[in-house]
Amino acid sequence: MRFLLLFIFVILEVQASGVPGVAVKGGIPRLINMVVDVVVTDKNLADDYRGADKKESSDGTGFIIDENGYVVTNYHVVSSTDKIKIVLHDGSEYIAKIIGKDERSDIALLKIDTDIKLPFVQFADSDKVEVGDPVIAIGNPFGFGKTVTSGIVSCKGRNLSNQIAELGAGGDLVYYLQTDAAVNYGNSGGPLFSYDAEVVGMITVFFSDGMHNTGINFAIPSNTLKKVIKELKDHGKMQRSWLGIAVSPLNKKAARVLGLGKQYGCIITRVESNSPAAIAGIQAGDILITLNDESISENTNLEFMLNSLPIGKVIPIQIVRHKVGMKLSVMVGVRSDEDFYLNRDDVSEKKEISYEKIDGIEIGVAELTPELRKSFDISDGINGVMISYVGQRNDIAIGNVILAVNQTNITNIAGLKSELKKLSESSEVTKSKELAFYIFDPQTRKSDYVVMDFNLENDEVNSSKDRSGTISKESQNSNKITDTMEKLKTGLKSKWRLI
Repeated sequence: MRFLLLFIFVILEVQASGVPGVAVKGGIPRLINMVVDVVVTDKNLADDYRGADKKESSDGTGFIIDENGYVVTNYHVVSSTDKIKIVLHDGSEYIAKIIGKDERSDIALLKIDTDIKLPFVQFADSDKVEVGDPVIAIGNPFGFGKTVTSGIVSCKGRNLSNQIAELGAGGDLVYYLQTDAAVNYGNSGGPLFSYDAEVVGMITVFFSDGMHNTGINFAIPSNTLKKVIKELKDHGKMQRSWLGIAVSPLNKKAARVLGLGKQYGCIITRVESNSPAAIAGIQAGDILITLNDESISENTNLEFMLNSLPIGKVIPIQIVRHKVGMKLSVMVGVRSDEDFYLNRDDVSEKKEISYEKIDGIEIGVAELTPELRKSFDISDGINGVMISYVGQRNDIAIGNVILAVNQTNITNIAGLKSELKKLSESSEVTKSKELAFYIFDPQTRKSDYVVMDFNLENDEVNSSKDRSGTISKESQNSNKITDTMEKLKTGLKSKWRLI
């Protein structure tokens, strides 16, 4: 009898672990009824939407979130047009109205009008989802119709902003759930269910080697969905928090040189005038340590953090300014425009410029002239000294701009020399020490700290070098970023796919 009870206990434990074949609460057919096909097409609704005369279509999946006909899907599924058809599980078709779309989070809210009460999903608390939890994905891969696959949650809190080129800057605003449930094109916008029959996420993107499904797929968590859906319902668009600052990650080496010790932070690169941050006394060059009592770490998604603060609330902020810690309070505002990123053409024109070698550092620099600004598409708001010779360094490129040294802003070569001389005479920096150079890259439109040796004793090493340089896409140094981007285009971009 004890053996029988032990056997039953083991069976129940195996079922609870999510072994395939375990029944989902309420049954899978009930869940399928809540999932819809999303068809985007230019042609007449009465036509067969898979007919040869179709002008444009993008098929995906969605799911019903209330009995009155609200449907959620991915923005990229419906971004091309406002002519959208929703197909329910029983085959009935409805024209959908777009209630709101948010490109940054890749979420769209639709509405269909029907006289019947529709079955709808319940949302789980995605913060309580654990790695290893079993999940079920339902979608319309390749237009074949409803397909059910299962897997587990492989990871939580994935930040894909640096991996998914197709999402552009949109990936910055979502921490994804990773799952190994098999999905393909057409699964976009489909729900990821827990075994309790609650939606824990919405399938959005997958990684493929080009030939096989690798079992690496990503879903927007349900808590993010709920927040965006509410904003789209109430306002027709997503309202995001605003402090009026731009930030950039601070690498460990630079953090050490700037005196943060074991702390980690990000550099505040710009403070908009009359913004909440400016009113609170925050300055460009400050190092942000905590925001709303949340510490900054290497894995922090800075864009997500800055755009997810409680609007209208006063929050605490901790900064370091010239190695002195400060605590401030700031009122969170509302972002008024959604222009989060800039577009530009690559610089392909070959240029010849001269450079000046500066005592103590191994690079050459030039004044940032109007001609150089035009060549590298550097706005008037960027002030500093252009790097025009890099030697053997591979962490900077010709055309980068030095904005600051050890948190002191630099506007010209004379200022750079003066600051280096001051540092050489101070107790803070002595010969053969390291300096943190804050550098802007016009190709990536990003700024970051780069640590360089400051060594007056060995300056004669480069004194005999020819002081003229070539800025061209063919040069190894100036092409560093371009090469990296090309690898991204031909490598990662061909593998990370919206579905």
